[in-house]
Amino acid sequence: MTNITWYRAAYALFKKDLRAEFRTKTALSSLGVFSLSALMVLAFATSTLKQITYLDNVSGTVQFAWKSASKFGILWVIFFFAAFSGLGHSFVHEEEGGTTTALRLRMSPEAVYVGKLALNFVIIFSVAVFVTPLYMLVTDLPIGVPFLFILVMISGCLGLSAAATVVAAISAKAQNKGALFPALGLPLIIVFLLLLMSAGGTLFSEVAEMRNPLRDIGGLFSFAILLITVSALVFRYIWEE
Repeated sequence: MTNITWYRAAYALFKKDLRAEFRTKTALSSLGVFSLSALMVLAFATSTLKQITYLDNVSGTVQFAWKSASKFGILWVIFFFAAFSGLGHSFVHEEEGGTTTALRLRMSPEAVYVGKLALNFVIIFSVAVFVTPLYMLVTDLPIGVPFLFILVMISGCLGLSAAATVVAAISAKAQNKGALFPALGLPLIIVFLLLLMSAGGTLFSEVAEMRNPLRDIGGLFSFAILLITVSALVFRYIWEE
């Protein structure tokens, strides 16, 4: 093993995988095609739902039946399935290409995990930046408070990429990789999805105080950091198995 510090090794692995992704576009195309296909289906399925209104007896005003919090939750369900259909190759090409042994000799497990995590975060965040405005146009989802909306998106992408990275490392060693990846991912990310739903509910609430969205965003970042920490601790045993 060389004397290169782990963060430099992680950055080198990140650059290598990023160049490979720009060349093959495997994950970007998978996430992008899935997300755009889901948007097209959603546009046809909700064309009349967006027009349904009802009279609110409390305020005496006409309200849309499809609430913004529900729209926000569906957006993250799309991202979840997109991520777990496109990020599963994170470690597969290392196993299939026979480069796993070289990485084990040259880099610490922590550097490998951070490099793969950084790549998955960049991919899922790039897709989110492209897909979210289109989704907002299709569903009339408001942005709410822009600063808080961006924080929720960043924390959501961080947690999703953290879960996808460690699950990809586990499933890469299995024979039936395609079936194992989403099966492991859903139990791991279900709590995080519930936190995202709660953040969406307070983010678009008309009566919520500023501290409520900040509390939910803090919970999202805390869960993402906890997931990253636990994954980094157990990754050595997964990687060296």
